[in-house]
Amino acid sequence: MENKFLTIKRLENGKLYIDLHKYLIGFVIIFIMIFPLTYISSRNFIGAFLFTLIFWGLITLIVEISDFIGKKAHQKIMHKKIFKDLLAGDFEVETIGDYNGLITKKNGRTIRVFYNWNKLAEGPFSFGDIDINIAFVPPFSLKDPKKIDESKLKFLTKKYDRTFFSKTKRTLFTYNCLRICFNFYPWTKSTKIEKEIDRGLKILDETGLKPLDLKNIDNERLEELDKHGFFLPNMEHIWEFTDKKSP
Repeated sequence: MENKFLTIKRLENGKLYIDLHKYLIGFVIIFIMIFPLTYISSRNFIGAFLFTLIFWGLITLIVEISDFIGKKAHQKIMHKKIFKDLLAGDFEVETIGDYNGLITKKNGRTIRVFYNWNKLAEGPFSFGDIDINIAFVPPFSLKDPKKIDESKLKFLTKKYDRTFFSKTKRTLFTYNCLRICFNFYPWTKSTKIEKEIDRGLKILDETGLKPLDLKNIDNERLEELDKHGFFLPNMEHIWEFTDKKSP
C-alpha cells in the first residue's frame, strides 16, 4: 500500500516495511515537542493544536525553501571555477536524476565529488559542503558474511574523524565509501579538493579496505548491491529518484 504520506512494503524476508513521509515525521516530532507545552500553558486544546499546526507549517516552508535554493546551488556549482578546474583534469560529469557531480578513478577507486547543501561539517557562514566519496569494497562480517561489519566502520570513523574543538572537516566511513566533507565558500579552490582526495586515498591504504571501481565490478555479490543503488552518491534525493524508478 502506498500514498503520499504512508508507504507499506513487504520485504523479501516477508516482513512489512513502513515508511512515513518526511512531512508526517516532521509533524509528529513538532507535535511531541510543542503541543504539550502550549496546552499546559493555555489549557486550550484547539488553540494549542492550531498553534502547533501553524508552527509545523512555517518550519516545513523554511525547509522547502532551503532545499529549493540548495538544489539550485547544486546545479550551478558545475559551472563554477572550482569544478571547471577539476573537469580540466581527469574528472567527468555524472548525472543521476537531479544529481550532478564529478566522477573519476584513481588508484583503482571510484571517486565522486559534489556539492551538498545539507552540510555535515561544522563551520560558520557556509551554505553547504564539498562532499567527496571514495569507493571501497564493503567489509563483510566474518561471523555473518551476508552482513557488513558495522563495528569496523564505526571504529574507523572514530579513529579518523577527530578534531579537538569542532568538526569543521568530517571523515566518515559509510557502508559504501569513505566520505570526506568540508564547508564550501566562494574562495574554496579545487586544489583543496585534490588534497583531501589524496588524504582519503592514504587513509584507505592504511585501513586495508580494498579498492572498488564502480565501472568495472566483476563480483556477483557487489553487482547485486550496485543494481539496487547501494553505491550511489550520498545524496537523499538520489534515493528518492531510484525509488521512483524501482518496480
